[in-house]
Amino acid sequence: MTTPFYFGSNFKMHQTPAQTADFIAALCKRAPDTPNIQRFLIPPFTSLPIAAQALAGSGIWLGAQTMHWADEGAYTGEISAPMLRELGADLVMLGHAERRTLFGETDEALRKKVNAAATAGLRILLCVGERAEERAVGISQEIIAIQLKTALFDLPANAFANLLIAYEPVWSIGERGIPADPALVGEMHNWIRELLLQRFGGPAHTVPILYGGSVNRENCAAYAALSNVDGLFVGRAAWTPQGFVAVMTTGFVAHEG
Repeated sequence: MTTPFYFGSNFKMHQTPAQTADFIAALCKRAPDTPNIQRFLIPPFTSLPIAAQALAGSGIWLGAQTMHWADEGAYTGEISAPMLRELGADLVMLGHAERRTLFGETDEALRKKVNAAATAGLRILLCVGERAEERAVGISQEIIAIQLKTALFDLPANAFANLLIAYEPVWSIGERGIPADPALVGEMHNWIRELLLQRFGGPAHTVPILYGGSVNRENCAAYAALSNVDGLFVGRAAWTPQGFVAVMTTGFVAHEG
């Protein structure tokens, strides 16, 4: 079986449900069939029901931007894994830098969320990445090791089939993000794979490792061409259907070449 190239986007707090439906309709019209590419979209919670309907039969995974570790309880404003499953979500993103920085999400909290998502049968897209000051003092690898080992500490080997990792250096994401040098990305992806293999052995060989951080049409080929980059996790450059298809196509051609 051919390993797919993974390509997806997190819409953050953008798009109303109607806008998400329009986006999906236009995307499916522009690229109805994408052999060997596994696409995924991560819209706001409010768009999940209409997105699930619009994506039915498309093969595109639908993701949520976060979730709570409890199935239910006195957690006002939170969403649980069973709720996401019933809404039609295939995947949940956990550990995005904005969740860590703005909302105080810790590695220990992520460990509980990862376990809950795995129990519910959701695919998990775990985001890891170092801050600029951590890279400046030479502790990037140590930070990634802590993030991975803590969040995945209790994950059983049989859950690895539903795990994806996104390396997103904090200093490279957002409007003011600085695109990472492809050589650095390759180095960090090798480190992530090594950590996974050290901790979990054989099953870790199959975990896709995606790169995200100021990826756009101009630089995506350089990242996608790296042998240890299994996909791209794109932000604003993929927030229009034409942008999504352009970056996806350019990246895939480079990946295959």
